[in-house]
Amino acid sequence: MAIDILLPNGIQMQNLVDKPVAYPAQNESIAIAVSPETGTVTVQAAAAVELKAGASALAGRTRLVIKNPSIDTAVRIGGSAITAKRGYLLEPQGTVTIEQNSATAVAVYGRSTGWEVSLEVYES
Repeated sequence: MAIDILLPNGIQMQNLVDKPVAYPAQNESIAIAVSPETGTVTVQAAAAVELKAGASALAGRTRLVIKNPSIDTAVRIGGSAITAKRGYLLEPQGTVTIEQNSATAVAVYGRSTGWEVSLEVYES
């Protein structure tokens, strides 16, 4: 029994190329209580790394926004005991917002599930 492989013709290929990719609108409002800081934190699979924009976590922070710009590697988010299999799973291209009490400093850690990833971190 022969199996035919159907390939698109030139017109069909051009239609695929001409269609723009629709990105959802980003309508997030961010309340800023203290002067914000932004930075990147590189995480690997070997060990958990504290997620902070600068050398230390922003004093009095109420919000921590973490974006995973990787297109193929997920990251685990949580306490210092997270592993590549335990913790909140931040998918590739995903963003998570963690609301915090400014009176209680809480360290948040990240760990890659595979390749090295440079996470984008925003603190306010």
